[in-house]
Amino acid sequence: MKPRFGTIVSLAAIFASLLLFVTLVTQGFAPLWRTSIGQHMLNRWLQFRAHVPEGAVMARNGEPLPKMELPDLQGARIPLPAAYLGKPLLINVWATWCGPCLHEMPMLESLASRGTTRVVGVAWDEADDVRAFVQRRPLGYPVLLAEPTKANATLLGDPSSVLPYTLLVDAGGRVVRQHVGPFQSADELAEWARID
Repeated sequence: MKPRFGTIVSLAAIFASLLLFVTLVTQGFAPLWRTSIGQHMLNRWLQFRAHVPEGAVMARNGEPLPKMELPDLQGARIPLPAAYLGKPLLINVWATWCGPCLHEMPMLESLASRGTTRVVGVAWDEADDVRAFVQRRPLGYPVLLAEPTKANATLLGDPSSVLPYTLLVDAGGRVVRQHVGPFQSADELAEWARID
């Protein structure tokens, strides 16, 4: 007797569900969040959970990055994304107290040193703490300061204020993609930051 198409589809669905369950039990959600589908789902969930008010100005994929001005470490106001147009721009939101953020810094410096993508860190922290940190551990890319407010987080597309949080903006100022959480390797970050 030949198996029915419906039976094959049901068995495939059961197998995929078991595989997903085993992966979640043994490795947690990390492998899922590293995929583009997982990142999309996580971004949607965090935006839903954060209850972003209708009509709020927020960075969204495919749309221009909302205009904002943030101070650099010397206090000069830098317009985003206007100050960095002409090349792809990676904006990494971090804090001095965030372990995964600090772990990512060498990867971000590696990407910045290639020269194909500009990297800007946006410190979600007290200005004095950031200045002291950067004095102890100089970074190979500029750092801007942002007050940790719901409005600033929403402007950057991260209304739940999850750190680290990364945005990729094209040379014209349009948001290409967003990433919640840390990157695991310089290669993963470089691949994610490519704009074809």
